[in-house]
Amino acid sequence: MHTTTQLAADAMASGSPGARLAHALLFERVLERVHRYFRRMVREPADAEDCLSRTIVLLEESLRARKYDPGRSFNAWMWLKAHTVWAQWCRERERRPAQLEGDEAPAPAARRADGVEARERTLDAAHVLEQVRRRLGAETYECFVLYYEGGLTQEEVAQALERDRKTIRKRLADAHALIDELLGGR
Repeated sequence: MHTTTQLAADAMASGSPGARLAHALLFERVLERVHRYFRRMVREPADAEDCLSRTIVLLEESLRARKYDPGRSFNAWMWLKAHTVWAQWCRERERRPAQLEGDEAPAPAARRADGVEARERTLDAAHVLEQVRRRLGAETYECFVLYYEGGLTQEEVAQALERDRKTIRKRLADAHALIDELLGGR
């Protein structure tokens, strides 16, 4: 059985006899998962269909233009594309994506009882995610984004990244430890 990554590589091999079949199998395999993601994220069936259509077009164009690197996981790449479509949908509707717990508007400088101003430092979600990527690596970052931003289960993340569930739990635990460290410095 071919993985989605192998199917994507075969689908990009235009001119090969199996390219059309690989393309059809690839989209058949991922279509329902992406649709389920959007139904969970946007709640309205028509909006979920719209986001799904946009994602499929984006994936099609990217494969045709050879923007996908078959040396990387197609599932992780696909979920990042889907997340991009969802973020665009949120911006179009002047909605903000869900913030990470602890991500709040900067607090005004507070005064301690002794009259000395205390510096309050808040970490926004973008900073936290950048720290996860920079300090723990791309795979932990992808795992974290797929699980928390993408709303996938650990099992779905494991399938997307072609890893076992134990590895996913470890990556998430590492990200949590880093976030605790970052937020503990407030």
